[in-house]
Amino acid sequence: MADFEYESNSDSEWDDSWETIWNEHDWEVYLASEKDQVRKYQKLYNKLARNQNRLDEVALIMGWDTNPDAQEQEAADNAIEAISDQPYTLHKHPLYVASKALHDWLTDRWSQHVSLCSEQISAVSALKIQNTISQSEQYGLLAVTALDLGDYALVIAYFKRGLSEINGLLSQLNDLETKNIAPLNAYSKHAKIRLFDIREIWLRVMSDCRAAATRRFEEE
Repeated sequence: MADFEYESNSDSEWDDSWETIWNEHDWEVYLASEKDQVRKYQKLYNKLARNQNRLDEVALIMGWDTNPDAQEQEAADNAIEAISDQPYTLHKHPLYVASKALHDWLTDRWSQHVSLCSEQISAVSALKIQNTISQSEQYGLLAVTALDLGDYALVIAYFKRGLSEINGLLSQLNDLETKNIAPLNAYSKHAKIRLFDIREIWLRVMSDCRAAATRRFEEE
């Protein structure tokens, strides 16, 4: 199963782990490369969209599998050594990459499909859906930050708010389908698949966080 919890820096271990001498250009190049991970996830997801195990399959290809065999583990270790001269940022977090990739699809495709039938849907309705997507994405990204800090209760709180936005968006899409507008119906069909997958990822992480919080409480 995919490991969306990843390794956080809740104890601020990264504070002294990497001394940067990078300038603005170096960071621009680095951040541009991080976008490649989001694009890679999108490409793999789209390719495996019909696969019922697409989340785990994509995670495996991305190198996020929690139970790799010896050969895969060696390759992963070598990859880690190869990038040890780079800083840690949240852009590398599997939860960030997956959530960002799926929300980017929702935003980009919504804009494209609405433009095909702009006279059949009001600007208010279009903006309301876009705002719900943005709110969902924001809570997902805040949850990544809380997870990195090791505050599992805060992660769950953010995800609960994000899940509320997802449920709201699903309801909005159902209402949209009653208008029977072909481009919007096509969007709704594929958007729902991604929304259910975002929810699945978040629920997995919430379960892991509850288990981790319980262990922490028992240890104390």
